[in-house]
Amino acid sequence: MSAYRKFSDERQSAPLAPAPPKPAKAPKVDPIGAETLGGLDALGVAEPQMRNSALPISALDRAQTWGEAEAERAAIVEHEGGIPRAWAEGFARLHPDHPPGDAPPRRWQRFVDDVGLFLDSPFCAVAATFGWGSLDLFGCDRDRPFARLDKQGLCWLLSGNRLLALSENTATIETRTGARQTYRRKLSVPGRVLAWELLRDG
Repeated sequence: MSAYRKFSDERQSAPLAPAPPKPAKAPKVDPIGAETLGGLDALGVAEPQMRNSALPISALDRAQTWGEAEAERAAIVEHEGGIPRAWAEGFARLHPDHPPGDAPPRRWQRFVDDVGLFLDSPFCAVAATFGWGSLDLFGCDRDRPFARLDKQGLCWLLSGNRLLALSENTATIETRTGARQTYRRKLSVPGRVLAWELLRDG
């Protein structure tokens, strides 16, 4: 494969043609310049249309529904942490100042922080590998997300405590006092929804 040659190099290696008379030079340059600029102008109009039509419809809908800040936040979380897209998008929807249902404001803020810390930790990839679903991690009761402990996913139960270990069906949590608790994954819990769905319904 031949090495890339700049346009300036090709011009220098080509044999030099005798310079045309100055009066004849102007008519040749002007039409060519107009056509070239006209072609570039047409490309400038058509290019954004091609880019928009190439985007998936879901991506366009998502940008219109969320706004640029939420879409950018989800993309950053997913890209930097290798997080499943659905989890990154869900986290982007959580607003710490808008607690749903019966969740006290401070407890809701703690939950949002715990979700962010979990997604930023190595346990996020472990959970995805072991098949933990969104409801297993972020699920809750639709009407009483804070009170119904039996429907809460793992991140609801962290409450600022430290996640020590994660297996296919259990998680070990260490409290601030040093006590250890075991959370058992609930494979089927009727009536459970995702935390970010509460905000959408409200």
